[in-house]
Amino acid sequence: MKLGIIGCGNMGSALVEGVISKRILPFNRIFISDKDPHKTKRLNRKFGPRISSTEDIGKNCDFIIIAVKPQDSKNVIAKISENLSARKHLVSIMAGVTLKKLENLAEKKIAITRVMPNIAALVGKSMTVLCHNKLVRDKAVVNRVLSSIGEVIEIDERHMDAATAVVGSGPAYFFYLAEHLRDAAMKLGIKKDIALRLALFTLVGSGALAEALPETPESLRARITSGKGTTEAALKVLVRKEFKKVMHEAVRAAAKRSKELSMGA
Repeated sequence: MKLGIIGCGNMGSALVEGVISKRILPFNRIFISDKDPHKTKRLNRKFGPRISSTEDIGKNCDFIIIAVKPQDSKNVIAKISENLSARKHLVSIMAGVTLKKLENLAEKKIAITRVMPNIAALVGKSMTVLCHNKLVRDKAVVNRVLSSIGEVIEIDERHMDAATAVVGSGPAYFFYLAEHLRDAAMKLGIKKDIALRLALFTLVGSGALAEALPETPESLRARITSGKGTTEAALKVLVRKEFKKVMHEAVRAAAKRSKELSMGA
């Protein structure tokens, strides 16, 4: 298999690193292109993939990942559509670009996968959701490539907007929480650098624990919430201030915006 990656920003770069470091493909089977030559040169120097043009990736690669901004989708696919065929597989990491739109742009009957990873791909910890059109036969190949940047789950496309609100935007919610945990600690007299480490590593440790133990978030929360203790006092404030309602509204807003973007709004 020859893998082509069009777009070498955060996600494209993470995939190059992941695929090579996990030995899914050797560096000389990976071809990269980007409108910024500095990005491809940097990746070439660091990991060794071949620098190519978008047009040549369309011609020479059978597994093509498009990791550019959604507004560039038409231009990029136009450059490769001439060489698309039934033996090729197109993977889109363009937020809000639906399978139907991708099929229309390709103007060919071709296997297409729509993907939503998140920024944790930069450290190999992305939660990635994907959906396929009916022409995708070898899902294992897609999963193998994308597992190089984290966990992969297949969903129905009708759930992609909701999943985007959780997966794509989700890291920002945790960063926002860390930001205000830090600030709250500072208001109680803790120095900024120490407050930041307290907040960040509490989140990191909590995530690691949730991943390691076969328990629900509710069960884990109950473990550290003793009657009339400090955690219970804090949680009562969150309940009183309707934190649950705020979280639900935030996720709904993100899902709504994702749907608007997929409709061209």
